[in-house]
Amino acid sequence: MILDHPVVNRNIFFPRSTTIEPSFFVEVEDANIACYLQQPFPDAGTILYFHGNGELASEYATDYADLFLERGVNVCFVEYRGYGMSTGVPTLINMLGDGEKVFQKLGIAPEKLVVFGRSLGSLYAIELVHRIPQIAGLVLESAIANLRESLPIIDEIEELKPSEMELMAEIDTYFNLQQKLQSYTGHLLVLHAEHDRALNRSHADRLHTWAGSPHKKLVIFPQGNHNSILYANFPSYLQELAEFLQQVGVRSSIP
Repeated sequence: MILDHPVVNRNIFFPRSTTIEPSFFVEVEDANIACYLQQPFPDAGTILYFHGNGELASEYATDYADLFLERGVNVCFVEYRGYGMSTGVPTLINMLGDGEKVFQKLGIAPEKLVVFGRSLGSLYAIELVHRIPQIAGLVLESAIANLRESLPIIDEIEELKPSEMELMAEIDTYFNLQQKLQSYTGHLLVLHAEHDRALNRSHADRLHTWAGSPHKKLVIFPQGNHNSILYANFPSYLQELAEFLQQVGVRSSIP
C-alpha cells in the first residue's frame, strides 16, 4: 500500500524516545502503546488526546496536563507506535485501530469521553468517533481535512511513482474524512489559526461544514500559527475549551 510505504512514513512520522514511564500500555497488533492517564476527578469525563507528528505524549503529560485538569476533566495522552516508550513502527494505516484499543482498555463510557486530535492526530481522533459514534465530544485543533494536500512528499519519491488514481483510491478507502465526520453527531469544536501555514484555514472550514453534528462550532484564532495556536491565543483558547467541555457535560462538579 502506498500510504504504508516505509519511505512515505519516514517523511510523515518523526518518533523520539523518552524515559518517562507511562501509566499503562495497550497491546495492539505488532506493538505496545504507551498511555499517560491523569484521572483525579471520579465524577468527570476524560479527554483522550492524539498529538501531532513531531510531539510526544509524555511531553504533553508533563507540560500540558494541567490545562485540562484545571478545566475539571481527566486526561489521557496516547503515544503513537514507535514514539516515546511505545514499541512498533508508525504508519498511516496500521495505526487506525489503535485508538479503539486504548478506548477499550480505559473502560470509560463513550458518553463520558471527549476525543482531541491535534494536527496529524486529527486523523485518528476522527477515526475513533467514526468507529464509536456514541463518544460525547470531538475537538480538532490545526486539523487535516484532505490527506492528499498534506502529502506533497509523495510526488517527490522516485521509488514510489504512484498514479494519482491509485493514491486517491487508497485515501478514499482509509481516510475519507468527509464521510467519517458526516456520520458523527456528537459535540464538535474545530480550532484553527488564521495564519496556519502548514494547514491553511480551509481545512478547518471543510471539517466544520462536513460534520453531521447539530452541536458544532468553528473558532478561527487571529494570532499564532500551526504550532503556536495555544499560547498565542491563550485566554480565548482556554475559554473556548472550557465552554465546550461544559456543554458536553464532562466537567467535574468538585470545586
